[in-house]
Amino acid sequence: MESVHLTYIGIDVQAAQKPFYYTALDADLEVIACGHGRMADVLAYLAGQSSAIVAVNGPVWAPLPENMFSQSGLFGGEQSTVFGSHRIVDVELSVRGYPIIPVPPIGKKGPVWMERSLELTDEMKRLGYICSGELPAKRTYFETNIDAAYHLITGTSPYDSRSLEGRLQRQLLLHDFGFSLKDPMEFLEEFTRFRLRTSNVPLTQIAVAHELRALMTAATAWMLDNRPQNLEHLGRSDEGEIILAKEFSRK
Repeated sequence: MESVHLTYIGIDVQAAQKPFYYTALDADLEVIACGHGRMADVLAYLAGQSSAIVAVNGPVWAPLPENMFSQSGLFGGEQSTVFGSHRIVDVELSVRGYPIIPVPPIGKKGPVWMERSLELTDEMKRLGYICSGELPAKRTYFETNIDAAYHLITGTSPYDSRSLEGRLQRQLLLHDFGFSLKDPMEFLEEFTRFRLRTSNVPLTQIAVAHELRALMTAATAWMLDNRPQNLEHLGRSDEGEIILAKEFSRK
């Protein structure tokens, strides 16, 4: 069935002065737009979309302070009670060995980037976007976690995305996916003793961290519509679901 979605958008949320970086792809995985700015900038772009799937690399749900639920089978079969300071999805990621920063309950202070992510998704609701990992809502958004996806895909935690080795890892994944990025292995071949001694390392061949994170996030939005079998849904849709790429491939 042919997709009805026109745009696949990935938003990376940071704690910087310009906290939002977004990348938009068309159905052929061509980059059609990108931007780096404040809340108003990204909302202006989102408002202009008649049909879009938006993936947010940041939390879109916060647990209620009084929330309490039981989960069976999470810790070896016995029923465990988890309080509202943790979402089910955060517990699931932790059990899988991925180190998480729990999303604080509503009304509690958290890291700046988390608060900005939650503020962004509140504004997206006002624009008419629906939080859902199910289609065919024409304007929908969902939460992903790019580092957790990397952990799921490769079986190992990635290097810090801001480090050179972390950027190389993510660009390699995106290059193999088929995006027109420089092959990091060619970069490493040019990383010679002479270039290092003379401060002539070709760093511009490797994209910066927020660009790589946003592009991988946008690719996850595309996969929800075109390769749903390559994704894994964790958590509960009414409490904080995260959708992760378990196989990063367009095939």
